[in-house]
Amino acid sequence: MATKKAKSQDEIVQELFDKVQLRKAELQNAEKSCWQTSGTFGFTADSSNGRISIQSMTDTRKLTEIMTFLIERSRTFAEASEILGLDHKFTWLGYSVAEWTSDLKTRVTQIQKDKKKKELAELEVRLNNLISPELKAKLELAELSKLLDNN
Repeated sequence: MATKKAKSQDEIVQELFDKVQLRKAELQNAEKSCWQTSGTFGFTADSSNGRISIQSMTDTRKLTEIMTFLIERSRTFAEASEILGLDHKFTWLGYSVAEWTSDLKTRVTQIQKDKKKKELAELEVRLNNLISPELKAKLELAELSKLLDNN
């Protein structure tokens, strides 16, 4: 009966390191942002004061508040339009709720991607602390080889 050979620490670290690199590559290859609005949002339609850039916002709670505002305004607008027997389509600052929703989702995805990148960078640092000198040399040689092949 064949017995399984226990993996060495270097083999385990190498596997984990490969997984981190794969996930980093997946994040790198993820879809690029495609904005449908100006990216500048305000809770009032009349003034440009107090406008915020959703493209640089990092507070997901604030993004949720914006979506809540749009949902409420859209519903009440549709209800008012129906009561008056009109067929107006709701827009906010010149964009539909679908366009704002798309941009808000895009920003949330970016924030989540940035968070994952940070987590992967932390994992990579921790794994680098576990790498033996032999494995470190092997990984460095592989990286150098890849750089030379690309040039």
